[in-house]
Amino acid sequence: MINNMGALIEKVQRMQQELRNMTMEISEEEGACKIVINGHQEVQDIKIAPSLLRPDQAGVLESLILKTVNKAIVESKNIIKSEVSKMTGGMNFPDIPGMF
Repeated sequence: MINNMGALIEKVQRMQQELRNMTMEISEEEGACKIVINGHQEVQDIKIAPSLLRPDQAGVLESLILKTVNKAIVESKNIIKSEVSKMTGGMNFPDIPGMF
């Protein structure tokens, strides 16, 4: 294991860069709110349906954005876990701080 540590660190660094470049689009309410997020849980873009951009819809819009962002973060974490599992051949590691 120690002999392979350098190779493992290199794989992790490569995976971290790939995750930064990987994006996914998550939507709620039939596309009324769309979030694009990368594998580092950084929101890249938000799209809101014009019908929600009215003062009387502010509460609905706030709730929808919150719900969609949280869903996007969960999906992003699932992708990360999947990629780590592929990289480690399915070995289970304890959560790596800042990784999930």
